[in-house]
Amino acid sequence: MTESNITFSGTYTHEGHDVNFEVSNTGVTIIETKDGKIQAPMEFSVRKASFYQKQLVEWGYVSY
Repeated sequence: MTESNITFSGTYTHEGHDVNFEVSNTGVTIIETKDGKIQAPMEFSVRKASFYQKQLVEWGYVSY
């Protein structure tokens, strides 16, 4: 069975930590906010961003 590399745009949040995913034609931009402090945007491939989203869900993050 192959693993899906689907990444969804949106924000995942847990205990004051927000992770925003913005999907474009060239990849995924991830912007993290911790206790109101915005971190520098990071560029990810769809594959890496998909893996990160799955980890966040496993750790109890919820999307909105």
